[in-house]
Amino acid sequence: MSKLRVLISGASVAGPALAYWLVRAGCKVTIVERAPSLRSAGQGIDIRDTARDVIKRMGIFDRIRDKSSHEEGVEIVDSNNRCFTRFGVDNSGKGESFTSDVEILRGELAGILFDVTKDDVSYIFGDMVESLEETDKEVSVNFANGTPTMAFDLIVAADGVGSKIRDIAFGNGYSHVRSLDSYVSYFSIPPSDTDTMWSKVHWVKGGRNMTLRPDNVGRTRAFLALTAYEKSDERLVRLEKASKEGIPAQKLVVQELFQDADWEISRILKGMHESEDFYMQHVAQVRLNNWSSGRVTVAGDAGYAPSPFTGMGTSIAIIGGYVLAGEISRQPNNIPAALESYERVLRPYVESIQKLPPGIPWIVNPQSTLGIRVLETVIWGVGVLSATGLATLFLKLAAYLPIGRNTFKLPDYEAFKQ
Repeated sequence: MSKLRVLISGASVAGPALAYWLVRAGCKVTIVERAPSLRSAGQGIDIRDTARDVIKRMGIFDRIRDKSSHEEGVEIVDSNNRCFTRFGVDNSGKGESFTSDVEILRGELAGILFDVTKDDVSYIFGDMVESLEETDKEVSVNFANGTPTMAFDLIVAADGVGSKIRDIAFGNGYSHVRSLDSYVSYFSIPPSDTDTMWSKVHWVKGGRNMTLRPDNVGRTRAFLALTAYEKSDERLVRLEKASKEGIPAQKLVVQELFQDADWEISRILKGMHESEDFYMQHVAQVRLNNWSSGRVTVAGDAGYAPSPFTGMGTSIAIIGGYVLAGEISRQPNNIPAALESYERVLRPYVESIQKLPPGIPWIVNPQSTLGIRVLETVIWGVGVLSATGLATLFLKLAAYLPIGRNTFKLPDYEAFKQ
């Protein structure tokens, strides 16, 4: 029997993680990536929950941990850089703190995943899917930039929130994307004497916050986030417009929207203009009624982005790749049934992650100075409880309540034991 031919769109994290397990399942895998090469930029990302078990089974847990930023935790600071509460790193991987002990730059994780798949997976860089023509037996794929037309048995969209594959297969993407009325800009800046191995977070009025995080390559990672209460907020309109106009326009708008802030904003904005790894993200969730349409399915953010507010996007992508490949390994001759099983097994867990607490993200991004003071007081109280160990106890007790995310038990697949 010939191997199942699978095309994955996207070579960041979800695509290569899925490819690894599809190869183990006996598939012939091709990944197409619109960028001319692997993207080395990106923010620090945490690997939590059952995703840690997946990367251990892949044999890359230690490699990822070695590349970790070794961040010690998160400090909440005032405009004079004075810390008024802190939260140490979470060594359990269960999300019991704001930061995990397995925290790695997205580009470095993508590099590790590429290294463990490059010998078994065909990579096509600098191209993208232009159109799909599906028959009962296969899908003919036309590419945009010169790659010859090819046929596959299965197409997987792993190309992010703005997935083109998803839009081709499922229709208008805007109906699947739930905006959280937020934008975040990520970039790196030169370190200074005020930087430590602790991340620092500072809020300013207008639903804005600034974060500085250490990394393992001698830079400091900066995040500038803005959350609006109303979709009609003119700042969102300006950010959306800039998102379509390129990086120079995006940097200009971010400068205009943050230049009145305090703390280290002058240093941050100067570093932003000099940075070569700037990236602006519209914060949103992706929710589909069905994860598959014919021989096309989704993985990672393209199918079920939970948003950065959950801290679980990368972890869900890693878990999702394992489950999708595993279900295909059980029914390689019945793609529709395998895709149905994939969704049935994983969707309840994904939906529990996407269920944000009431008021998130708006309640943690106050518009007024008074709102910030209230938020900081609450965080200070949580910090006190955390220092005494009571916060961890409350989190463990909360796991027994019918709220928040479910736990996910990793299925065992016979194909992966070989």
